[in-house]
Amino acid sequence: MAEESSPAKVAVLLSTYNGSMFLKEQLDTLYAQTYPHIRILVRDDGSSDSTRTILEGERSRGAIDILEGHGNLGPALSFFELLKSAASTETEYAAFCDQDDVWSPDKIAHAVSALSEIANSYPAMYCSRVEIVDEHLEHIGYTEKPRKIGFGNALVENIATGCTIVLNRKAIDLVCGHMPGKVLMHDWWCYLVLSCLGKIVFSESPDIKYRQHGSNTVGIAPNNFFRLGRKLRRFLGRGEGHLWMSEQARSLLNTFGDSILPSRRPLLNKFIWAKSSLSYRLQLALSRDIWRQKLSDDLVLRILIMMNRF
Repeated sequence: MAEESSPAKVAVLLSTYNGSMFLKEQLDTLYAQTYPHIRILVRDDGSSDSTRTILEGERSRGAIDILEGHGNLGPALSFFELLKSAASTETEYAAFCDQDDVWSPDKIAHAVSALSEIANSYPAMYCSRVEIVDEHLEHIGYTEKPRKIGFGNALVENIATGCTIVLNRKAIDLVCGHMPGKVLMHDWWCYLVLSCLGKIVFSESPDIKYRQHGSNTVGIAPNNFFRLGRKLRRFLGRGEGHLWMSEQARSLLNTFGDSILPSRRPLLNKFIWAKSSLSYRLQLALSRDIWRQKLSDDLVLRILIMMNRF
C-alpha cells in the first residue's frame, strides 16, 4: 500500500502591537485549529504594553516562534518581515493573522482545501468574508460578497481582508521575490499582485470573527459614516504616508517589469499614464476594465479619476 503524504505545512504569521487585551484569546483559537502541522510565527511591532511578556510566556512553552527585533515598522512592513521569514522555511502555505480576532477551528483547513484544488505550479491566494463583531464578540454584520473579482478591481480597491489571506508556496515566493518599495497595505498589495500574476480564490464562508474596538490599528469601517470619512481622508487628503492608487500601480510595474502578463499590461499602462494625460484620464474614467464593488463607489472613483485624485 502506498504511503499517504503528510499534510502540507502552514505558517501562521501574527504581527502584534499593544495587543495584550485580546492576544491570548486569539492564540487559543490558533491552537484549536483542526488542521495539523501549523507553525505560529510572531513579530512584535514595538509594543509598550504587556504583549511581549505574553508572547515570551507562549514561546517558553513551545507554542510559538518569535522573530528577533521589535522595532516599529507599521503593519504592512511587519507582515512582510514575517512573510520573508516564512519563505526561508519549507512551509507550503502562509496565513496572515491579526492579534485580536477569533478564528473558527476549521479556518486553516478550509483555506488549504480551497487552495489545494489549484495546481502547485500556479501562485494563488485565498481570502474570504468575515463576521464583524464588537469587542465582546457581539455580532455587528458580515463583509459583503464581491460582485466581481479581478485585476481591474485590485487597481482601485482591496477586497482581501488581511487576516483572511492564505498564500500557497508559489505566491509566497512571488511576493517575497519582488518586494515593493512602497505600498498602501500588505493585503492590498497581495491582492494586486496575485490578481495580476496568479489566481484569487474567494470564499463566502466567514471563518473569522473580526473584532472592532477602539485600539484597532487598521479595521473595517463598521458603518456608512465611518466608511465615508475614511474615503474622504484617502482621496482628498495627502497626509504623511499617504499613497495614491496610481503610485501603487507604478510600484507594481517597477517591481515586476517584464513578468507582468501581456494581457494585463495595457490596462496597467493606461492607469499609470492617466496621471499625466487628460486624454488617458478620460479613457480610464469611461473604461469598464476598472471597477469598485459598490456602484456608488464606482461612480465616485470615476469622478476622482477626472479630478486626478487617484
